[in-house]
Amino acid sequence: MRSRSLQQAYTLVELMITLTIMSFLLLACAPFLTDWIYSSQVKDAQSKLLAGYGLAKALALRNPNAAQSNQAAAGIKVVIGATLSTVYVCKGDPSLADCASSGSNKLWSADFPSAVALTLGGSSVTASSSATVGLNNRGVPTTGTVPSYTLVRGVSANDATGSLL
Repeated sequence: MRSRSLQQAYTLVELMITLTIMSFLLLACAPFLTDWIYSSQVKDAQSKLLAGYGLAKALALRNPNAAQSNQAAAGIKVVIGATLSTVYVCKGDPSLADCASSGSNKLWSADFPSAVALTLGGSSVTASSSATVGLNNRGVPTTGTVPSYTLVRGVSANDATGSLL
């Protein structure tokens, strides 16, 4: 007697059912994935904004330009671009032209997605404007008040608010 080897395989129906179940699971998880991406973009923007402010404060306390108490010794500038927003840390007044990507006063910069909306000190920062915070030689904002910020992307559960300290 000869034994015959049987070939085993999946039928087309079994493959179609498996693909259908997988696609339903993917559709069910898609909103959670989008929310997670939005939340991580907001946290990334928040960490870069706070890191930039901390660096600017440390730079202002070192006072590299020998600024007087009513002048900006250092500061941050946030510029909103088409795809990326950039936080610059500069010595001296951050509102001057030297505080830019190729400026001589720029000491540090970091990018975050432009899809994250920023409100700094009560003013919304848009593509046509930039926001600056100057710090005097004591590390205090030259305006006298510590600005608050709000970062928004997607639903309100992803928002980040606080004050620059």
